[in-house]
Order: sequence, then C-alpha cells, then structure tokens
Amino acid sequence: MTPHLPPLAYHLAPLLLLLAAGACAPQDLRDDMPGRAQAFPPVHEQTVIPGGGERRTWSQIQAEQSRAGSKPIPQAQARQAEPPQARRDSGDTDQPPPKRRRGSSSPPPDPAVLPQPPRPIPVPPPPSSQSATDAFKRDLIRPEVDRMRTNDAMGRLDPLGQRELMKRENDLRQWGDPLAR
Repeated sequence: MTPHLPPLAYHLAPLLLLLAAGACAPQDLRDDMPGRAQAFPPVHEQTVIPGGGERRTWSQIQAEQSRAGSKPIPQAQARQAEPPQARRDSGDTDQPPPKRRRGSSSPPPDPAVLPQPPRPIPVPPPPSSQSATDAFKRDLIRPEVDRMRTNDAMGRLDPLGQRELMKRENDLRQWGDPLAR
C-alpha cells in the first residue's frame, strides 16, 4: 500500500500564513543605523510635561541635566521647573552661582610639627639555603658514584659509563664534596 500524499494546499499553508503575517506588519520599520546590531530600537519619542506646554526630547533633558551639575532631576522637580524661555525673560543669566570656599581659613600646619609615621625596621635577609641544597645533592649522588667507581676499578664500566662517572665526580666537586677526586 502506498502512503497517501497530502494535497498541495497542506504544503503551501505555512507559506501563505507567513505571507499574510508579513502583509499585516507595519510598513514604517527601518534601521536608523544600518550595520550595527541593536538590542533595542533607539528612542525618538518626545517627553510631554503636563501643563508645561513645552515638548522636549530625551537628549534635551539629558543636556539640561548635565548643565545643571550632573545630578538627575526627579520628575516632580522637572514638572515644577519653569521653561527655559521664562528664565531668560526674567533677567537671570545661565551663570552658575558663585562657588563657596570650603575648608578652614587658617593656614595648614607645618609638616615638621605633624606626627611622622614610624619608619620600618630593616629585616636581615633570610639565610641562604644553598649550602643545605648542595649537601642534599651530594648525599643523593654519592652512593651512585661509589658504585660506579667500584665497577670501574673492576673493569666492568664501558666508555659511556666512564664518561658518566667523570660527570658525576665533577658534580660532586662542584657541590663541595671532600671525597671527590
């Protein structure tokens, strides 16, 4: 028995559904900054302050906040603030208030009179562990050198073994062995 193939409409139904959804989508979508990945679309809406009658963009609000001393203005204060045109008409200029001096009016104290921090006591360097290391190496290699010397005296050491014996004896001399030849 051959399997029944569904009609062509079943194959085209998902395609028609996607086309219908695409036709219902808004047409004014466009990328303001092509080539850049954006997590959220940029905000281009204007902020309306009820009763203010003035429309400002978010960038204008941020610019005003940065001019006002880099402090964020709470919304309640932003609503109560009078528009910039009214400020200009009242005769005030956009100059910041005079800066108040901070600190004491008396001169700073003499640094020689101030208490000085304690000076660190120099610590002697730790004793060298080189002699202990050399003694450990000598004790580790001496039994092997003794065995190789015995084999060499009996004639059992080949030329490569004799070369190794000479290297080990040289190492013993370097590490300060009094029994080295």
